[in-house]
Amino acid sequence: MRKISPLPLIPSHQVTDLVEQKRGASLSMAELNIYETRKEVSDFPLSFSGFTITSMLRGTKQVRFADSVERAYVPGNTILTPSYTQLSIDFPEASLSNPTQCTALTLENYFVRKEIQTFNEVLETKTFIKSWRILDNPILLANNEDLVHIYQKITKIAATNDSFKEVHIQLLLKELVLCVLKLQNIDVLQQDAQQNTNNTLFSAIIYFIKQNIYEEIQIEDLLKLACMSKSSFYRAFAEELGLSPYQLIIDEKLKVAKQMLVEENLSVKETAYALGFSSANYFIRLFKKNEGLTPKQFVKKEAKPGTV
Repeated sequence: MRKISPLPLIPSHQVTDLVEQKRGASLSMAELNIYETRKEVSDFPLSFSGFTITSMLRGTKQVRFADSVERAYVPGNTILTPSYTQLSIDFPEASLSNPTQCTALTLENYFVRKEIQTFNEVLETKTFIKSWRILDNPILLANNEDLVHIYQKITKIAATNDSFKEVHIQLLLKELVLCVLKLQNIDVLQQDAQQNTNNTLFSAIIYFIKQNIYEEIQIEDLLKLACMSKSSFYRAFAEELGLSPYQLIIDEKLKVAKQMLVEENLSVKETAYALGFSSANYFIRLFKKNEGLTPKQFVKKEAKPGTV
């Protein structure tokens, strides 16, 4: 889970509202706002006039969608929110010394529709996703490297007086929409795979990985399952999901690794070898690259008070 770098906070002498004080900029086809909260609040309602990509930079929130399920919203997370969809937010730890900070990039609806139409036309033959679209409900995602890189470039350029600022922003917005839709595609397919183990190609791939999670899974195994050439298989992953088959395997292994480290109290070495990694050092490097923490740092962060 990749984190977007926090932005400088509003200076204390300019703080006028303790709950979701915002500042921002109007851009071509978008509006970028930064929200900061400095006190504990419950059930704060929030909605946007257009499709919005909102990302946490500091602190912790609890967010609820229409299903009323409470979700932790922390740095490393992004929420995709359709127009006029209401979110209910709690700020359980916000204070003057520990403010929350998030960005909200609201896009013109016609711009998003146009880009999605273009994506569907370009990918006439789709392997995993029949039709790209914005979902009717919000969705909480884990950031990837591409999203962090694009988002940070947008916030940086938005703060400049560059004569070509609007040109740069438009190009980056196209990239960002493509990036978040690929992340959405993965999430939707993952949820479907939990309920239907073999009714789609992606479900079958996930099922195979989970059934062999403690083995060293080879890409060739997935190619046989998909009945596809290596080049077509990798291209479908890159174009529709924004990741490689190898990264999907690693993501699934790391989900299990976190459970083994925290819930089963296995050592780093035991976890690495149990999941088929060639060495503990390789496992540690992969874990740090993907989670931003070493396995030991992750365990310490997740530990209940008094257990470390």
